[in-house]
Amino acid sequence: MKARLFVLATILSASTFYSCSKDDSPDETTPPDDLTAQELTAARIQSDLVFDDVSSEVLQVSVNGTTGAASTTSSACATVTISPQDLTTWPKTVVIDYGSTGCTGINGWVRKGKISYTLTKLPRETGAVVNVSFDNYSVNGYKLEGSYSITNNGSSDANLNITTRLVNGKITYPDGKWYTRSSTINWQQVAGSVTASVLDDEFNVTGEAVIKSSANNELITSSKTPLLRKVTCGNFVSGQLNVNYNGIAGVLDFGGGTCDKNATLSLGTRNYEVTLP
Repeated sequence: MKARLFVLATILSASTFYSCSKDDSPDETTPPDDLTAQELTAARIQSDLVFDDVSSEVLQVSVNGTTGAASTTSSACATVTISPQDLTTWPKTVVIDYGSTGCTGINGWVRKGKISYTLTKLPRETGAVVNVSFDNYSVNGYKLEGSYSITNNGSSDANLNITTRLVNGKITYPDGKWYTRSSTINWQQVAGSVTASVLDDEFNVTGEAVIKSSANNELITSSKTPLLRKVTCGNFVSGQLNVNYNGIAGVLDFGGGTCDKNATLSLGTRNYEVTLP
């Protein structure tokens, strides 16, 4: 279970940044509401990325089974503290301090500030809840705020089942633009649990998120069908996400199972090509 939590942490941080391009003419032929819906859809995917990275950072912290000390395999330059530092007292408070000048992780991402969280029990144990807060924290210049939690719902035949929740979330872009987000996302392992190798592990990702921009535009998103993530692919390979902006309903379609960079955003009768990381 511990190894598979680490694998989940790794694929959570495997993606890079998202872009959207239109197969229509980018100017006069694209309705303004479609442009806004595209912007907010991109913000949904971008916020998925940076908050999933928080899960990755938290799940890669390990507690020494002899001393109770904490350490992380993610960023050698990060300082990890745990209190109380023993093997019997719960809950515990963990602080990952990346410093104020920047700490580069093994995936090349630069993090600053602190992630603080409380643990009700070891994350690999059924029912464990991790409650996360941020202290002037940013990743690659994107500042994160809000109350974030990770819950281990238990497992069936060693299949991981983890839910993340974000309340009053906020992501501020390097240029000062910002978006708020509230979401509940579930990661359910659907393949690979019965083998020793992690390379055949697959996860269904479902849930909903509400995104609002600094311009007060709001997008409601939810799962139409589960999004499938394979450990061997950096992107979702299939599944559909419902989007709804200002009464305009649409679907973001990740394809039919091929590991590629192609997705399609449909808004009304219009389709737009999406280039994934």
